Amino acid sequence: MAVEQERRKTGFLNFSERSRAENISTIRKIWPWFFLVVMVIIFTIASQTMNAVNFLSVRSLQGILIFTTQILLLALGETLVIIAAGIDLSVGFILGLAAVIAAEIMKYLYAAGMPPWVVIPLGMLGGVLVCIIPGWINGILVARIKVPPFISTLGMGYAVFGVALLISGGYPVASQPPYLGQLGNGSLLYLWIGKGIAFFKIPEYATNIDLQSIYPLLPNVVFVTIIVTFVCWFILGKMQYGQHLYSIGGNLEAAVRSGIPVKRTIIWVYIIAAVLAGIAGSLWAARFTSGAANAGETSLLMAIAAVVIGGASLFGGEGSIIGTVIGALIIATIQFGLVILGMPPFWQFIAVGVVVIIAVIVDQFGRTMEM
Repeated sequence: MAVEQERRKTGFLNFSERSRAENISTIRKIWPWFFLVVMVIIFTIASQTMNAVNFLSVRSLQGILIFTTQILLLALGETLVIIAAGIDLSVGFILGLAAVIAAEIMKYLYAAGMPPWVVIPLGMLGGVLVCIIPGWINGILVARIKVPPFISTLGMGYAVFGVALLISGGYPVASQPPYLGQLGNGSLLYLWIGKGIAFFKIPEYATNIDLQSIYPLLPNVVFVTIIVTFVCWFILGKMQYGQHLYSIGGNLEAAVRSGIPVKRTIIWVYIIAAVLAGIAGSLWAARFTSGAANAGETSLLMAIAAVVIGGASLFGGEGSIIGTVIGALIIATIQFGLVILGMPPFWQFIAVGVVVIIAVIVDQFGRTMEM
């Protein structure tokens, strides 16, 4: 084994050894896809058997995608941070802060007489922009003051949670402008079976009976999440900044010696993660027409789990946006599938925990076999 490891380090592997390493690496990359397919098959059979529900219906698939959005938006930021060998434990609470700020802005502006089409964009934008502050502070603490990311972001998370509670008074922020719920729960496209496609809203002349044959094809929150995901994929895979994140996470000392602006890169990655959490918080405010400090309390660990399931290394230098998307879809499928089956909510945490353990075992076993 020691001889083989030394040969691997020096690059002297014969064809069979190289083929074996490539096969193991491929298995590590594709197992989440396989697991997702297995989960879909299991829930399809179980839902049909237990309560005669079609798990693969259009409405069910839309439900899974909507479940995915909040987890994925947080997980995208965590992916960038984890690739740079960091961690951000504050994004769940930053999501809550964004939801509260967005709801408060919309509440007061609408009460002041401003029209909804002005109030809603300003409120959601305000909820996103305010998140730059805790993200910037996180970056400064980690990059310049050298506080461990676990400690600095944990402390920031509790501080942000306290601020959100103070602003909201500990209660959900209600009294929101009209049309906010339609925006948060609406869709860009609606398929009306037999009559074509409607844009942005269900036709006003549709009756309650007609609603049974009208399907949302692209929910607004899903559309926004797709755009954000593509931007993150472009940053990580096509921009020099993304390569800098991989370099910093892979070998910090080498990154410094090669001239990469390490401190500035780390500061920006925490700002980006906070902004993504702000987008998730503003969308939460639109979906539920309110703002709550605890809106993202349970989403943080789900987001980190999605990143781990997607194949990112918590030691840095490894991970991908596509893998994180698959990880988030797996978690959302588990959550939605258990809801369809009528299982108590706590089973969701148990199931996700088991999947994370499986992901870590597969990853560690693959790394051992590659050595």
